[in-house]
Amino acid sequence: MRLHTKLMVGISLVILLIGGIFEYTFKTIMEENLKHEKGTKALSVAQSIANMPEIQRAFFRENPSAIIQPIAEQIREKVDAEFIVVGNRKEIRYSHPNPLRIGQKMVGGDNVKVFEGESVISESIGTLGPSLRGKAPIFHKGEVIGVVSVGYLQTDIESEVSKIRKKIFIATMAILFGGLAAALLISLNIKRAILGLEPKEIAWMYQEKHAILESIYEGIIAIDTEGKITVVNETAHKILDIPNHVLLRGKRIEEVISNSQLLHVVKSGKAEYDQEFTINGNSFFVNRVPIISHKNNVIGAVASLRNKSEISKLLQELTHIKSYAEGLRA
Repeated sequence: MRLHTKLMVGISLVILLIGGIFEYTFKTIMEENLKHEKGTKALSVAQSIANMPEIQRAFFRENPSAIIQPIAEQIREKVDAEFIVVGNRKEIRYSHPNPLRIGQKMVGGDNVKVFEGESVISESIGTLGPSLRGKAPIFHKGEVIGVVSVGYLQTDIESEVSKIRKKIFIATMAILFGGLAAALLISLNIKRAILGLEPKEIAWMYQEKHAILESIYEGIIAIDTEGKITVVNETAHKILDIPNHVLLRGKRIEEVISNSQLLHVVKSGKAEYDQEFTINGNSFFVNRVPIISHKNNVIGAVASLRNKSEISKLLQELTHIKSYAEGLRA
């Protein structure tokens, strides 16, 4: 599998994983928050009704439901609850959205703590189906005389969650498609940056470059645009009289060679050939050449160092050979 394909697949899988986690987490949080909000609202309404003097007085009337039912239904419509049920200690209903069920016993089995004087939020199954309920006790002279139950059906809550889930899904899809587009752009940019080469090809080229540099008899030193050394071969270490184990890469050229003029070449972009240069008392011929990128920008400079004395010896040998050849010709 090529690097471009690997990057696309890898980034896409990460984005899909993040998108899935985001959707699940956000959906769970929203569902819990919605249930908490509905439960708190139901409990608040139940406590408000339980504290109404007319509700408390109605318990001592001959027909409590005649007073309680209209009040409960009016409040139910205002708070958009599914039901508001008021019952006595025997769990006999005094109000219900379905008037036919008034006088019947409350179902759900979650009134035990309420009759002990506690307000609770519970989930149970009633005559209208599974619901989330807020329950509050009705007190009279410090004793619990009844219960108020305000509820929202689970189906209604799930319907709201479903609407939120659709919005989350749309947002997640937008993130996924945006991420996939970003993955494509990133992989294309990386491919362009490495000139379409594969990792194996880059590794081979690096080894090849290293072997070539070490096989060259001349000292080679390269810097980037900031003047930091990027390449230095073994011959350059010998010329500078610096052991090979001392890391020069990353150091500024001025720290290693003073007045190297390499930064001048970086700024000017012009090559300099066969310039005399002295290092540690030894004379060298140096060539300084700017490094040009594929976009025709100067991205560094490289210098090659040749020992002047060795070149002089070669010239002398060539002169002797020339003289010998002329003598033979004569």
